[in-house]
Amino acid sequence: MPKISKRTIDELIGSGKPRVIRDEDLKGFGVRLNRDGTVSYLVEYRAGRGRGFPVRRLVLGRHGALTPDKARDLAKTTLARVVAGADPAAERSGLRKEATIAEVLRHALVTHWSVKSKASTLKNFSHTIEHSLIPAFGSMRLSELTRARIRVWHARQAHRRRQANLDLAILRKALNLAEVKENPAHGIDLFPERQRDRVPTDAELAAVLKAIDAVSVRSAAKLLFKLLILTGARTSKWRTAEWSWIAADGRTLHLPDAKAGARPIVLSSVVQALLARAPRSSRYVIPNDAGEAPLSPSIAGKAWEAVREASGVGDLRVHDLRHAFATRGAALGASGVILRDALGHKTLAMTNRYVSRQTDPVRELAERIGAQIEAVRTGKAAPVVKLRKGPRA
Repeated sequence: MPKISKRTIDELIGSGKPRVIRDEDLKGFGVRLNRDGTVSYLVEYRAGRGRGFPVRRLVLGRHGALTPDKARDLAKTTLARVVAGADPAAERSGLRKEATIAEVLRHALVTHWSVKSKASTLKNFSHTIEHSLIPAFGSMRLSELTRARIRVWHARQAHRRRQANLDLAILRKALNLAEVKENPAHGIDLFPERQRDRVPTDAELAAVLKAIDAVSVRSAAKLLFKLLILTGARTSKWRTAEWSWIAADGRTLHLPDAKAGARPIVLSSVVQALLARAPRSSRYVIPNDAGEAPLSPSIAGKAWEAVREASGVGDLRVHDLRHAFATRGAALGASGVILRDALGHKTLAMTNRYVSRQTDPVRELAERIGAQIEAVRTGKAAPVVKLRKGPRA
């Protein structure tokens, strides 16, 4: 048995005969000429003490990518691990059988989110998985994904903070479903997200309503914005709503794909009158120009830009109209439970995020309490300070 060197390998290649040559100095180290003419370095060892244990063969790499000396060093390291009780060949075989992160994510999408989520949520999660998480981690095996790798990736997403936090939540849930022993997506500090508390005042809302009638945009878009203001519904609900979803008496819109199952949106008399005047040339309440599909999000967005510019309220988002509805409902004395149902939320905590704190009613309450305490001090009757109802600008 010769010592494996470049000369030995050149002679092996020149022979053209596929075979294994074992090193004379390092027991277990060898080189093999493959049938395709390539040369592989390998290690052979017995997986345990005694002849009853199987002999393993582990390929270290190809000649060219490895030199004989580097392959020898790698063989020494591998054999040292074997002496310490490791089984490198079995470990590599197990790793090949282990699921990749891409497989884990797609499995979670099919078995969990496709069953428990509505269509729009499923579409968003699928996009996140395919375009964000799989490019970052998809080729890794479960055991290769570490908290450090996730932390570094998340830190690089500072330009998309809210979405990065959502991406991390999706990854964390998928790993939970895979039942990993220790989820590496736990313990990652989230980016702080600025809570937006923007509710149009009465004057701003009046300007928006005036601009909706004045600007030159599609009539379907005008109807959409008015319905959003008057019902507090999500844009996607009215944009995709069909006339058949409205009850025969016109007082209720039934949403078939709501998060909490089919739920109604109560339509006020103002909304009923608005819908009664709307054309029914399509199955959709807010149709596109051809009438065969809902108005597209891009066209609705451009129409809102025109309304916003004409109204002079440049920082107002369409979604702020939903906040306006919720906040005014709270100011009128509606309970959290009623507002939750009106907005279609699952929890009161979510509803509370939509209800902005109203400074003026709190100030009036403080004035009333202060007057009563001052009356206790002076012994004089406190003046009556009536609390105002309804939203204040």
